[in-house]
Formats: sequence, structure tokens, C-alpha cells
Amino acid sequence: MNQQPERTVLVIAGEYPPLKTIGRIRTAKFVQHLRNLGWRPIILTVEIRDNAADFDKSLESEIPADVEVHRANWPDWETSLINNIKRFLKRSAHKTPPSNQQTASSIADTAQKKTEKQPALSLADKPMLALKWLFRHWIYLPDNYLPWSKSAYKLANTICDNNNIDIVFTSLPPFSAAFVGYKLKKERNIPWVMDYRDLWEGDVLREWISPLRARIELAIERKLVKRADVVISVSEQKTEYLKKLHPKANPAWETLTNGYDPEVFAPLLAEPRKQNDTIDFVYTGRLFKNRRGYAFAEALGQLSQNNPDLTKNVRVHMLGGVSPEIQAKYNEILKQYNIENLYRFYGDVSYQEAMRAQVQCDYLLLIVDTGATSDGVIPGKLFEYTASKRPIFALCNPGATKEIIEKANAGVVLPAESLEPIKVELEKWLKQPIPQKIDFNDEYLSQFERKTISKKLANILSKFSKRKHQTTQR
Repeated sequence: MNQQPERTVLVIAGEYPPLKTIGRIRTAKFVQHLRNLGWRPIILTVEIRDNAADFDKSLESEIPADVEVHRANWPDWETSLINNIKRFLKRSAHKTPPSNQQTASSIADTAQKKTEKQPALSLADKPMLALKWLFRHWIYLPDNYLPWSKSAYKLANTICDNNNIDIVFTSLPPFSAAFVGYKLKKERNIPWVMDYRDLWEGDVLREWISPLRARIELAIERKLVKRADVVISVSEQKTEYLKKLHPKANPAWETLTNGYDPEVFAPLLAEPRKQNDTIDFVYTGRLFKNRRGYAFAEALGQLSQNNPDLTKNVRVHMLGGVSPEIQAKYNEILKQYNIENLYRFYGDVSYQEAMRAQVQCDYLLLIVDTGATSDGVIPGKLFEYTASKRPIFALCNPGATKEIIEKANAGVVLPAESLEPIKVELEKWLKQPIPQKIDFNDEYLSQFERKTISKKLANILSKFSKRKHQTTQR
């Protein structure tokens, strides 16, 4: 009997459990579902640092017991160099945590600590700060995972020596992971898939990069994309952007959105919703860079000034880290309108706690990044929101997210920074009874179930696998 043999995909992901970034979820879910679709995933990711805030041991439960996970060392170039300089200068060794070993999600936490009053810098400290700046802006290209990618490539070769790897899948960001896939494709001719969770060039959260560095990185990215067999992004808008950005590349271009698992939310939805006298809005996620939501707070503040009885029972629950500059602006807005008692900032909470809050709330607040390429941004939490079956009050610009919410009949979408339309719609929502059940377009939303999306990925992997035409006799 002819039967397709089990094939092996090497998944290279800088963000993977128990790292508690939102970026880990897409890859972890792909791995879970691919196992049931005839694939054997082998994971190559970062080493676990038990004392690091970015790691949560409880998230190891997201890794299937039968999945092989390899963790590459993350050399700390910056701290090693600084320590050597200090030893040379006969100063005490550098004791602070390595700044290069921070994920994107930990930057906000680090920034909050920096707002605390610091002692005056000594003359000897200034060159060290200059060195840190040099590492961040010109050595860690494209990101601070660059040292890890060197170790990861060595380990990837060992994995390939010991296994018949049919295809390589790199999850981006971190974009340094692409170097590993590129070298394996170039030197071993293993088919390679690049999966863009976020854009590299043109991403709305990378606007801090200088024009010169952006040109250098674009040249690097173009070199890598030319070698890829498949390039995947999470929205049609991002896929089209990538095609235009890389006109000389000829990979297979694919779009696989993020998604949700209905079975994960089923137990939460079975719990009775708590009844109280408040009107609870819940936002889950971080606020930083150009993901802010000020206009909603201002709209609530102005409504409170005009009609205090309308807003007195409103509570806005913000679950997730907030960068210090955004928190400062919120504090200013809330104080200006005397609505400090209407907002609750909880900081980071567990994934399970965030999901339960989404299901139990009255309304879900969605705040989406703004910027030149924000039309292609689809937050991963959007699909969790739709799975939570609560109305979504979304602040985002026209694009993929707006289209999904409207087609799913999941809520309302207002321009992210447009105060007056937000105020008008918010007043309408506060005057109407809180809906207990929402008539979502479940048929439309079914395409975003992770099992469905993972089947599409499995088909892509099979099509480009080294053994795509091979069968075995059994």
C-alpha cells in the first residue's frame, strides 16, 4: 500500500514558549496542528533564562510532549565587551542584566525602569552608553537576536546531520532567524519558507530606524528573500506590499492569517457571565510606540463632563504593559477630565486570565497600530476577540482589521485618532442595553480557525518539501 511518509520540518523561531510574547502563539499553534497533519516538527529556538521576566515556566504546557525542542545559546556580545573594557580599566565587572537579550515585548518594561531617577553619570560611564548605542543601532542588524542566530546556525547544522529535514520554516520576527534559513537553503539546498508575522522593512513599529540603516537592512532583506522558496504573510495587504518591495524575487507568495481555536474558548464561554452594575470595557495587549488609544480616553472624558450619569459606571480595564511615555499621556488625559476612577491598568497578566477577561466583559476595546503600512495589520488578539463572542469597539485605520470586523458582524470600527466619531459612537453604546448575545457571522469566521489555516500551511510545506513526490511502501 502506498502511503506518504512522515516528513520533518525544522521550525526556527526566536519567539517560542515559554517566552511569553504574543509572537510565540502563531508558531506554537502551527506546531501543535502540524503534528496531526503528517508532519514532524523539530523546533530551534532560544535558550531559557529562568531569571528573565520574558519567560513564564507555566507556558511550557504549550509545547507538546512529543515535540523535539533545541535551544541555541544567546551570546551576550555587548556585556562581554563592556566587561572586558572595565577589566582593562580595572573597574568592577558589569552587573546589570544583558541589554541585548531583550525581546520586543520587554522593551516597554525596561523603559519604565529607566524613568526612575538615576544618579548622575560619571565620565567613564559615558563611553559605555555610547557603546550600548552603537550595538543597538549599528551592530545588531537587523535586531538583537543576531548573536543568537550565529549559535542557532551551528545547532541547525547538527540537527540536519542527525535528521532528514524536508523543509525549513522561519518565523519572523526576530528577523535574524532568517539568516539561519538562508544559509541552510544556500549550503544544504533545503527548501525554505519565510513566515512574516510582521513586516521587516516598512513595519510601523520600526520607524525609529535611521534612513541609512533602513537602506542597509532592505538590501539584506532582498538578498534573503531571493533565496526563499515561499514567503508567507498574515494579510493580503502585507503580501502585496512584500511583492512590490521585492520585485526581483520570485518565491511563492502566500497569505496565512493568524487565527483562533474554538475549543480553547468553549469552556470559558460555558461559564455564566458575571452580572454587575458596571459597564466593562476590556483591552488585552501592550500599548507602545504608535498603539495608543488616547482618543477613546478623551471621548470618555468629554462624555463624562457633559453627562456624568452616563459614564459613572464605565470601567476600562487595560490588561498588558504600557510604555512610560504612553502611561504619562494617559495620566494627563484622565486627570484633565477627572476620570481616573474609570480606568484600571493591570500590567502584564497571564494568557488564561486575559482570555477569561475577554469572555466576561461587556465590550472589547481593540487598539491597532497606526502608520504607513497599518492597513495590513491584523492583531493576533482580533481573532481571540471574535472567539470571545463580545462586541468589539475597534480603533483602527481602514484595512484588513476593519474588513474582518465588519464582515464578521463583530462590532464597530472607528478611525484610530478621530475623537469626534469615537465620542458619537461611544455615547450610542453607553445608552443602549448591554447585549448578552451577539449574532456573529460564524460561517465567515470559520476560515480563521487554526485547524483550517494549519491545513493550508501543511499543503504549502508538502508542495515545496524535498520529498514532495516521494512515497513509501508499507
